[in-house]
Amino acid sequence: MQPHHRVIRAIAALACAVAVIGTASASASSRKVIGPRAKVIAKIAIPEGTGGLAIGEGAVWALSWSKWTLMRIDPHANAITSRVKLKPVNPCPPAPDTCGSVTAGNGAVWVSMRTDNVVARVDPESSKVTAMIGVGNDPQGVATSPGAVWVANNGAPSVSRIDPATNKVVATIPLGPASACCSDHIGLTTGIGSVWVNIPNLHSVVRIDEATNAVTATITSSLDESDEPCGSAAVSQDAVWVAGAHCGSVITRIDPRTNKPSGKVKGAVSPINVGLGFGSLWVTDLDARSVLRVDTRTRRIIGILPVGGIPVLLSVGLGSIWVRDDAGSVLRIAPRH
Repeated sequence: MQPHHRVIRAIAALACAVAVIGTASASASSRKVIGPRAKVIAKIAIPEGTGGLAIGEGAVWALSWSKWTLMRIDPHANAITSRVKLKPVNPCPPAPDTCGSVTAGNGAVWVSMRTDNVVARVDPESSKVTAMIGVGNDPQGVATSPGAVWVANNGAPSVSRIDPATNKVVATIPLGPASACCSDHIGLTTGIGSVWVNIPNLHSVVRIDEATNAVTATITSSLDESDEPCGSAAVSQDAVWVAGAHCGSVITRIDPRTNKPSGKVKGAVSPINVGLGFGSLWVTDLDARSVLRVDTRTRRIIGILPVGGIPVLLSVGLGSIWVRDDAGSVLRIAPRH
């Protein structure tokens, strides 16, 4: 599941981390949250700095833009077993919000490279780049569904659909006016036959039908229009969960049957990334330096796991929750039932 947003602003906010954590702890006490219902069971060292995280094709994939390297983490050994060196034509600027994202599926690992306007296809077995696919301007968020790879292009804004059988773009889907692009990262995820695209400047999530490539809804994702969907989203059969990150500090639930907001998760400081698994919604709360567990029925936080560092990206799979800590590690977290 799972691109990150406004990381520079977030890292700067860590200067106030002690005060923030104190506030989060007091808030946890007032909610009567009794202990974290999860445990860190492994910590895999990666380069410091921003990057990507994905699960698929039998492994965990951590992307480092400081080293332009994609790392394969073996979930059996909890260790990096291969590295893929990416070679962009245009360098990533220092300390960026993001230089792209990573996803895995359809027999490959896919890396969006925003400075070159391409998506790199990586073979998960040989750890070699097998194709460079031209997409739209400033590609960032990337996700897969059966028979398709989807790329959010910040510069339009638009979504490119790649056919993994041919490594060609077979559709380009406009998302809104040019004024909707560029000030914030545009991310996307897939689920229940749709592609869900977060567009912060529109305060909206755009829904695309996978079968027709048509936009079927533009949803104001927050119940408070001052909020923007600056974090990631996670999709189940009956809900879409959209993180506000620093734009709103809430997670909004969208009902996919009505394409309307249907509630909020409150109490986080800066919910950046979300993922679903083990009967719960999992959240990286960046400024609180914690991972949250949320009851999807009551929309209440039921567990808080302090992890320290700079927890940004989160993916659920292979029996665990995986968190990319931009301070230099990937954390493997085991849920407790």
